[in-house]
Formats: sequence, C-alpha cells, structure tokens
Amino acid sequence: MSMLPNLTSSQLSYLGLLGGLKPPKKKAKKAKKKYNNWFEKLTLTELKSLCRASKLAVSGTKDELCIRLCNGELSSDYAYEYAPERFSRARFEAEMPGYGSCDELFGASAASLPPAQQGSKRDTAYTNQQLKDMCKSAGLIVSGKRYDLVLRLLQNESGVGGAPKRAAGTIDEETGVFQPKKRAKSMKPPNVEKLQERIFKKCFPSDEVKHKWSNNKYKYHPSDCMTYMSNIIEKEIFEKELFERGEEKCAWELINVILNIITFGNEARRKEWAAEQAGSGSRYVFMIGGTDFELNRCSDDLKLTFLPQLVKAMKATSKKTVVAELSGKLLWAFQSRKLAEIPDWDEYDINDRPDDWRTPRKYGSFKETLNEFVPRKGESSTEESDEEEEEEPQPRFFSVTKISGEPEKTQELTYSATAGFQPVASKQQEEDLSNGREFNA
Repeated sequence: MSMLPNLTSSQLSYLGLLGGLKPPKKKAKKAKKKYNNWFEKLTLTELKSLCRASKLAVSGTKDELCIRLCNGELSSDYAYEYAPERFSRARFEAEMPGYGSCDELFGASAASLPPAQQGSKRDTAYTNQQLKDMCKSAGLIVSGKRYDLVLRLLQNESGVGGAPKRAAGTIDEETGVFQPKKRAKSMKPPNVEKLQERIFKKCFPSDEVKHKWSNNKYKYHPSDCMTYMSNIIEKEIFEKELFERGEEKCAWELINVILNIITFGNEARRKEWAAEQAGSGSRYVFMIGGTDFELNRCSDDLKLTFLPQLVKAMKATSKKTVVAELSGKLLWAFQSRKLAEIPDWDEYDINDRPDDWRTPRKYGSFKETLNEFVPRKGESSTEESDEEEEEEPQPRFFSVTKISGEPEKTQELTYSATAGFQPVASKQQEEDLSNGREFNA
C-alpha cells in the first residue's frame, strides 16, 4: 500500500475488490427505539407522579404503569403526542373505491386496515401549544416541558398528587374564566448595548456552532430576524412612548443599531475572512456567506411592518432636522444599499386598511418620505433645488513687471469676455475710490 499514490477511500476500496480483498465494513447505525405511547418515554419517577395525579396505583413495573395510564379515565387523553398524519396509499384506496389497482383491498373497510399512524404519535393528540392554552385557561403557569404541563392539568382536575403551580390572577365568579393579573407596563428606557448584542447574535450566529445546525441555513431566517427586530422596535420604542416622553435620541440610537446591522452586515467577520485569504497567499478572495443580511425572503415583513415603523418614527420626531442629525446618513445608506436593489422593496404599507378585502392595499414610497425629512442633494424637490449653490473658485491671474534696478512688481488681474484683462484694485486703491480719489493702474 505504501507504493500506491494518494488515493481516496472509495478508490482504495475499489482496488481492494479487484484484488480479492474485502471492503471495510460500515458502522451499523443504531436502531431508534420505537415507543407505543408517550408514557413509555418518561422515567419511572415521572410515571408514578402521573399515576398519583390520576388517582391510579403507583406499584408495579414501568410497563404496567404505562398500561395503567393509557387506560386511565383522566390520563388516557394524554397517551400520545401530536404529529400530522402521513399519507397511506392502502388506506386511501380503501376509503376511495375505484382509485388505484389494489385488487386485494377492493371492498375492504378502512377499519380493517392497520392504523395510519403507529407508535407514540397521533394526529388527534394535543399539541404542546394546546396544552399551554389549557393550562392558561385553568389559571396554571405555562412554563416547562410536556410532562410538566400534563402533570399540572391532572393535578388540577383530580385535586390529588400535589398542588399545581398557579399563575397570578383571579377566576371570574360569573363566567368562571381565569383573568390573569395585569402587570404594570415598564417604562424603563431600553439598554441599547445589550439589545445590540442580542440582535447581532440572532442575525449572525457564531462560527463556533458551524458543525451544528445554523440559523443561516434556514431559508426563512431573514424573515424571522426581521420580525424579531420589528418586535423590539414596537416594544422598546412605541409601547414605552419614548418620542412622547422626549427621549427621541435613545429611540434613534436603537433604530440606528438595527439599520447598521441590516445595511452593513457583519463587517468584522468580512475583514477577518479577507485577512485570512490574504495571508494564505491566494490570488482570489471569495466572500463567505452569512456576512450580509439578505432581504430576499422578508419583503412582506419589510413592507408591512419595518418600513412603516421607520416612517412612524420620523413623523414622531419633534423636528426634521433632528432626524437628519441623528440618523440621516444611515437612513440614506439603508435606502441606497438595500432598498434600491429592487424597486418593489421601496414600497411600504400606509396603514390605510380597506374595508373590502378585494380592494388592494395602498403603498407609499419610502424614498420620497425619507426625502421629505432628510433632503438629499440631487433627490430634493424642484423648490429646494433652486437654492443657491456654493460658487466654484474662479482662477486668478497675475502680471509681473520687472525693471532693472527695481524690485519686481506683481499686479493681480481679472478677465472678462468683453473687457479682457483688467487690473484688480488694491485695498489702498479701494479706499481712494471710496473717498472720491482717482488712481492710475
């Protein structure tokens, strides 16, 4: 083998087959354990807790406890987890005679076939969200795993097995509906540095998890990030009424953080990658993915939520000059770098909801709205474009007179198409003119 050139493992295995050698055995994958119900996934201690809350005996083996819970009056509803039903060709042809070519199933009833779903999951079972809603309506806390939710529901229904943790609130005596306690709205200004770290970590996951599933590989990752940032703006700026309280500087600092991440992306990682490629001696530098925030898959979030929030923030600011001072350059960078790529991205919903769903939504141009608050040269209206511009510096001309025995004399000249070159009056000559004296050039 030492005399062979550098070959891949597949090439070596092929050569081994030609020479009569056995190929290397592949490691057998461990078979996943199959469960008949959800209770079989729990530990013995957890099963005993569920049996107590269901008013069932707690003695016996794990299999006996699982059977007992599956047949229990209170616990049988939680025997399976939720999963959508998969398509079964045999069941479809049995339920729909005349389709397919399974003659052996013709005339057979669907009940005679094996269940479409086998194992611990059913499409008729409760989802985790449904269990949380049931806990919420019963006045119980909704945190924890599926086991914690089921245990609280059983304890609340049976009244034994321990007291379930209840949420803060009261039950209405007339309707019997649980009314959660309303918490006081926090008006504390947002911590911009902490929010910046959270947003950046959400949009650009660390390279330490490159061997695991990264959010960058998820096709709806930009949409999730856009929703996440819009929720932060709504919660930390508009719900806390920062503009009404005169804290517009803090509000625009948070908006600038979000605009900077969307517009410029992960600049530090981009420079680091370029330095690595330059140090390796490579002639070409290929940019890695995950350093730019792409708007391809979040156009709806952009039009319906994010851009209307930016317009709302500009209108809520006390003066237009304040918008230009705090975020003018960054807003135009966001417009030119991101929104100008595709014309449709510049549109935003003006929140004029039609009464009839058939009536199309009304959209406005973010670029035109931005130009009203932060006028830009070349983008302003005709009235603003008529303003006087700075005069360009005109060339200066000088004449030099040299007489023997005397120092050189320099005279500045002006030029016009009609009069040609004319000398420029000095300060002393201008004083003489103002006093009515004449001078010779």
